[in-house]
Amino acid sequence: MKLLRRILPLALAAIALTLATHIYAIAPPPEGPARSYPTEFPLSEPDYTSKRLRDFSPFEQALANFSAEQRNALDALVLEATIPQLQQLMASGDLTAEELVVYYLDRIQRYDVNQLNSVMELNPDALAIARNLDTQRAEGNQWGPLHGIPVLVKDNITTGDQMHTTAGAVALKDWRGDRDAQLVKNLRNAGAVILGKANLSEWANFVDPAMPSGFSALGGQTRHPYGPFDPLGSSSGSAVSVAANLTAVSVGSETEGSIVRPAATNNIVGLKPTHGLVSGDYVIPLVDWMDVPGPMGRTVTDVATLLSALTHTDEGSEENPDPQVAELQGEDFTRFLDLDRAKQQRVGVAVISERAIADLEALLANPPEDLPANVRATLPNAIQLLRANNQAAKASIAALTQQGIAVVELDSETIPKAPDANEALPPGFKASLNAFLPTLPNPPIAALIDVVSFNYADPANRIPYGQDYLSIAQRSDSPSAAYITLRDTHQTTARAALDQLFADAVIDLLIAGTQAYAAAGYPALTVPIGYAETGEPLGAYLIGRALSEPDLLAVGYAIEQATQARKAPDLEKTLATFVNLHHAVPRPQ
Repeated sequence: MKLLRRILPLALAAIALTLATHIYAIAPPPEGPARSYPTEFPLSEPDYTSKRLRDFSPFEQALANFSAEQRNALDALVLEATIPQLQQLMASGDLTAEELVVYYLDRIQRYDVNQLNSVMELNPDALAIARNLDTQRAEGNQWGPLHGIPVLVKDNITTGDQMHTTAGAVALKDWRGDRDAQLVKNLRNAGAVILGKANLSEWANFVDPAMPSGFSALGGQTRHPYGPFDPLGSSSGSAVSVAANLTAVSVGSETEGSIVRPAATNNIVGLKPTHGLVSGDYVIPLVDWMDVPGPMGRTVTDVATLLSALTHTDEGSEENPDPQVAELQGEDFTRFLDLDRAKQQRVGVAVISERAIADLEALLANPPEDLPANVRATLPNAIQLLRANNQAAKASIAALTQQGIAVVELDSETIPKAPDANEALPPGFKASLNAFLPTLPNPPIAALIDVVSFNYADPANRIPYGQDYLSIAQRSDSPSAAYITLRDTHQTTARAALDQLFADAVIDLLIAGTQAYAAAGYPALTVPIGYAETGEPLGAYLIGRALSEPDLLAVGYAIEQATQARKAPDLEKTLATFVNLHHAVPRPQ
């Protein structure tokens, strides 16, 4: 068992880093029978009644008038187009914001409703907003870099319009905000058309270990546009909608991997900013000291453009940001997409030893008698994931080398691990949510205990997978001095470990699968890098120190230009595999 003790942590770490974000090994509540949890991602969704209908009635006439000829013409212009390309088309008169909105609405209706399930709700005012922006453009008024560009925002980000903000939970089904979140104000001021709300993993995937990523009781099950894969992370709807060309760009949010991981698997670019760089004002929290909203797009250029709009100073905040944070807020991040700047960086790349993988394969081929059955069952997936991670690492090294960027190969075992989320998340969620809910106007629920009680009144339709995590969080001692100490320890430990690695290896950026950056509050960027043998897209995970977004974007851009790895998904082919769209869920007793 000596070999097992040495290499098993590597296998388990690989699985943990690639499974759905926030699916943690938190012990279930002590009461009740033991439960078994699914080991494969379900392509279907449970048989329940809470799913919200997508309302296309405000767009009925526009969609009826949208001909097949118009669709084909716009496919040639718009499909996979970047924000600069869309702006050029609108400036030349070859495209209007109204046409662009109708184009995306048509694709949502054809590919998303009860299929990909990436869009939670549509903005009934989207066409009116687009028409006004077209008028403004015609009169010579350009509002900003996103003028006329449709954007989806994750459904934990509040808008002060006709749309709801729910975090995917039935308990918030009818709640509407009284104002825009600061980041939404910033988007509107930059000329964006808020197209709608993106589906998400309910309560940021902190409901139950049996609940798959991308599922919410209101939005249904988000599905991967490239095949039978896990869309990953609570920002799965934001990622899938961009990947499937249902919107130009989107805004997600991350606590521990929920932007970068769904971005990677869905073959797009995602940036988790330095904590505090993008305002978290009026965003329904998971753990407020780690939560960060961030941009998601098909290219690094689009993500940089969206970040520029998002990072305006939070005028309504009582916070006094670090002067260095304030310096970057409102910056034009597209100016950092510079290959010369990228060449100034030294990038560490974590590589898993082939010997370690071979040892796991040998263990699988000849398992000892005392090897637990659950461990044995995880080994094939672990080996596959480790090989995929190494494939991504090698592709990253090749791209960096091609662009003349210095590479330092690192042993993956030397990369700092993330602090134990099992300890911090339950009290963190309780403290964050209980502080947030009382700030809402006429909140339908006042505290986490109300959510738990509400769900128990109709568990089959409100929590079809159970709510063990919510129950555990409710029983946690929070807020408490012990929790505050735990929070501070997690932050300090993660920052110290990463800072030490950067110093010892003499690197500026790191490519690795660790989520230690999340507790540290550091930024991370993922860029498409290739495809696994299964066909699942792979991403390069770049991590930097605080406020290193300019360097992350420069290197990410260099990798993107070297590989040109992103290819649009074949939605017709993928959707043809969606046959059985419902499945039975064993009800918690």
